[in-house]
Amino acid sequence: MLSVSDLVSVTVNLSALAAVGRNFGILMIAGDSNVINGLQRYQTFSSIEQVASVFGATAPEYLAANLYFSQSPQPSQCMIGRWLRTATSGQNLGEILNATQQNIANFNAISTGSMSIAIDGTTQNLTGINFNGTTNLNGVATAVNAVLTGAVCTWNGSEFVITSNSSGAGVQASGTITFTGTGSNTDTLTVGGTSIELVTGTPTGNEVQIGATASATAGNMYTFLAASVDTNISKCTYSLNGAVITATYKLVGTSGNSFSLAKSSTAITLSGSDLSGGAVPSSVGYATTYSSGIDISALLGLTSSTSLSLVLGYAAESPVQCATALTNLTSAFYGLMFAASVMPTDQQSLAVSSYIEGLEITRLYGVTTQETASLSSLSNTDLGAEMAAAEYDQSMIQYSSSSPYAIASLFGRAFSVDFTAQNSTIDLMYKQEPGVTPENITDSQAAVLEAKNINVYASYNNGTQLIQYGVCSSGQYIDTIQGVDWFQNDVQTQVFNVLYTSTTKVPQTDAGINQLTNACTSACQDAVNNGLSAPGQWNGPSFGSLQTGQYLKNGYYVFAPSVSTQSQSDRDARKSPPIQIALKLAGAVNTVNVLVTVNQ
Repeated sequence: MLSVSDLVSVTVNLSALAAVGRNFGILMIAGDSNVINGLQRYQTFSSIEQVASVFGATAPEYLAANLYFSQSPQPSQCMIGRWLRTATSGQNLGEILNATQQNIANFNAISTGSMSIAIDGTTQNLTGINFNGTTNLNGVATAVNAVLTGAVCTWNGSEFVITSNSSGAGVQASGTITFTGTGSNTDTLTVGGTSIELVTGTPTGNEVQIGATASATAGNMYTFLAASVDTNISKCTYSLNGAVITATYKLVGTSGNSFSLAKSSTAITLSGSDLSGGAVPSSVGYATTYSSGIDISALLGLTSSTSLSLVLGYAAESPVQCATALTNLTSAFYGLMFAASVMPTDQQSLAVSSYIEGLEITRLYGVTTQETASLSSLSNTDLGAEMAAAEYDQSMIQYSSSSPYAIASLFGRAFSVDFTAQNSTIDLMYKQEPGVTPENITDSQAAVLEAKNINVYASYNNGTQLIQYGVCSSGQYIDTIQGVDWFQNDVQTQVFNVLYTSTTKVPQTDAGINQLTNACTSACQDAVNNGLSAPGQWNGPSFGSLQTGQYLKNGYYVFAPSVSTQSQSDRDARKSPPIQIALKLAGAVNTVNVLVTVNQ
């Protein structure tokens, strides 16, 4: 039979799926519980029950998440990330064993079990492992530990895990070369077996010119070492501080501890004849079959083909390093707070705020303070006062004498907003914080907190409790910052999708630019629909046909000049003319003055 396509050919092209905007309702709780490892780094949870099943009901992460999910309406998700507050140990995370694999009969028949496994780089041959008489898998782990050194085998209910007794990411060996004088002609410095000669004349080959001072000679030597491609010298990196050169072996581990330094000059002092301080990373390798006995490596699920993964040890990190790692890993969360056994110091929190403030992908950092100095106008060094002085727009702080994680509840209320829904935006003032004990503060203390832009969950004399004041450290309202961040992303996403989903091109014409302004208009209408924007008088600068003082009947105005006004260089670079948006915020009413005149 003849094909119809010979007469009528139809080709269907699917257009690209539009990009999805960010979620501005997910909190990242960073904690130090040894539950999530440094390789996994974070998990996502949609209920407090899920959090409890992983962390238990006493961990700081659970306590913060419980306040977050206790809000009504309830936020949909939170993420919990690992703060590597202390150095962690290397691990082999074994296979998750099914019910059949967990049958103790699989193990009881073995009395001469064996396997090989590397702990911190050194291979151990484990033999004579006896599982006779063990009644559960915890007993199996105990039998392995009887012959294992430098590490511990545990059964966690679903898998066997081997954890090194050491911790950390390893250390590079290093040493110093200190010039106490200028040096003399033909003096030598030997680095890793390569000799370098000091000369008064013009240097050639492995020669370095003597300077007028010790620092000058050190500088010349540093320049030579840093630029050298010699096989030995290039095994290190070099840094200079005055007359002191520090050599650091490039490879992490103990190999650098045998990298030699020598000299024939009284003007040079060495830290030692070899670099020192190199240490191997904390690590556990895959288990393999040993030459004798009954192999148990696969039975325990610790081989390369069965193990879930190997996790190297990690070095301890500061809170800002943790924040950097989490923000670099995912853009899925908007809020960040810490809930740990040891909380960040004030200075560490300020460092996190400073980092968050400069991010291109916007985030909101929250912290709880329990410093009573926050209540005093005489204090200007408490965390709230310092954050206010820095005028951080993307950070917020709450005072709570009862809960170190109270800010999680404020996050929970703010993050219940669905920006795609009608009239969904809120003001945080007058909202509640379930699970947080309200503060009985005086009017003067409330005024101090207000002056420092510190939020508080306060009791009122009419029997109510409410969040007060709903502001960021700069004094900007939290809902404004969150709303504007959402709006920026909505505009960006909608304009991007015009370019991304076009099957041909967006022409550099007024008609083409109109497609982009329509996308901006759509985002503006989204802001009106959810209540972020509303009609009102425009008090900003004039542009296009919009004048200062003009009434914005739609709540927004979008303007782009004609492409005919563009420079040739912009046209050649295929740039759009600048698109300007005036967005009138709806704002919110927080206080009311009622004047009553009574006449009898």
